[in-house]
Amino acid sequence: MSYCEDSARAFTAKKYCFPGILAAMLVVVATVASAVPTARVVVPEHDNLLNIQPAIMGTQSMQCNSGVASGFACNNVDLLARVPLASMGGGSGSDSWGWKDTESGRYYALVARSNGTSFVDVTDPESPIYLGNLPSTTGNQPWRDVKVYSDHAFIVADGIAGHGMQVFDLTRLRGVDSVQVFSPDALYDDIGAAHNIAINEDSGFAYIVGSTQCAGGLHMVDISNPTSPSFAGCFSADGYTHDVHCLIYSGPDEDHQGSEICFASNEDSLTIVDVSNKAAAVMLGKVAYPNLAFSHQGWLDRDQGLFFMGDEIDELMFGNNTRTLIFDVRDLDNPVYSTAHIHSTSVIDHNMYVNGNHLYQANYQGGLRILRIDRSESIGLTEVAYFDTEPQVDSLGFSGAWNVYPFFDNGIILVSDINNGLFLLRASLDDAAENAPINGRLSGAWVSQGLNDQGFMLFVDETDSGPVIFFAWFVFLNGEPFWLTGATGFAYGVDEVMIPTQRLFGLEFLMPGSETAIRENIGTLSLKVRGCNDIHVAYDFIDLGSDELDFQRLAGVQGRACSE
Repeated sequence: MSYCEDSARAFTAKKYCFPGILAAMLVVVATVASAVPTARVVVPEHDNLLNIQPAIMGTQSMQCNSGVASGFACNNVDLLARVPLASMGGGSGSDSWGWKDTESGRYYALVARSNGTSFVDVTDPESPIYLGNLPSTTGNQPWRDVKVYSDHAFIVADGIAGHGMQVFDLTRLRGVDSVQVFSPDALYDDIGAAHNIAINEDSGFAYIVGSTQCAGGLHMVDISNPTSPSFAGCFSADGYTHDVHCLIYSGPDEDHQGSEICFASNEDSLTIVDVSNKAAAVMLGKVAYPNLAFSHQGWLDRDQGLFFMGDEIDELMFGNNTRTLIFDVRDLDNPVYSTAHIHSTSVIDHNMYVNGNHLYQANYQGGLRILRIDRSESIGLTEVAYFDTEPQVDSLGFSGAWNVYPFFDNGIILVSDINNGLFLLRASLDDAAENAPINGRLSGAWVSQGLNDQGFMLFVDETDSGPVIFFAWFVFLNGEPFWLTGATGFAYGVDEVMIPTQRLFGLEFLMPGSETAIRENIGTLSLKVRGCNDIHVAYDFIDLGSDELDFQRLAGVQGRACSE
């Protein structure tokens, strides 16, 4: 019997034989890292499709050194690539969003422009590939907004009377091998012009705001069948809405848990609306704040007890530095303005989003700003990183970074700039790993009650490309031993990852001198962290079926102990 078999049986007997397991793990890591399954859909290289001029400032990858990356001022943010507007359809830049194709594993940037929407493959963030353009329904205006639901993009535009909401099936990007001019798959024409769109992916409803319908308030659309959107209801009691964040509420206000709630930036207030009944939406609460000029946009904190918002005009009207408003929304019927974070910059703020412990802001001529959320009795924000997408100016102007998309699970950050196009960035946040649900503390041995003859090992570590999680699962099936292994990159702040999985046959590949292993791609394993001693695993494997299991920590390794 080999030392690997001894170690595996030691797992089930709860005897720790870590030298063998760790040695095995290192071999598994090396094996998986060199043999992660390739995507089933491969987008060919577009070597001769674009006549791009010689490298412009910032088009190539550059680390942030001494406060500069390829001519752009920075701190703790590296430039991976930039796609100029002229290289992806022209016009001026506006909103942006991201889409990950779960079938192929590829990543895409959706970049709204004054004259259309660009689609860029950013799977290799240092070599983005422009795939094509979806032109505007009619007309050109600087305000265009895009969101994603169920593998479809939904696009609206302001100032264009007959534009409507375009619907585009993103799976059409699979296999594209030449730059395309796309047409929409559907056009929702119950609205014409609209300033913005938000989508609750958990309910399948879109919220179009700033249109000529519903007094400019919430125009609610059922998009559960993406190419057949249907009107669902209006909320117009508080007038015009500029932007909104809607979700199934699970926050501290027990009276409203499970309801669908929208947090609306309504020009002169934060307005909270229960939209569970689309035919009879109800305003729950409304709150203003000092030095109010134009309530622009905001995002709910991860625990749903705080709302962060920007006022787009206060810097111009009152002469204050950039200001981020913080509201206490633990009681949805009685929201309270708490305080404001005053930045060191004097630029105008625009769009912001929360991911994990950080608030990501696109602040026009101040570029990308990343602030750590300090959740204590006195809530505060601390800037920890930035990347100035328009370094030549730093004033109260409406140019520069329009939007930031920080939600990719590989840590890539998208920023769309009005003049300078699409930026692909990566941030190095000192405290990101320490406070993240998935980090090195998960490394170690895990067990699931009721399963005999098995051992589940996790290893989380940093690579040159960012954090990576590896797993090795030793299983006996019908008396025969084999390993399930997988690896994937992720972004600090997420609590769930999907890991492509391989079955490795035989144990001889773990022994010194082994060169190859017999391996087979068998499906995907989902790992969700519930606590530092508790994880949930769901899998769907060829020949082995599907199941869901809870694992508890057996032991940590290399000093990565976990205590709660």
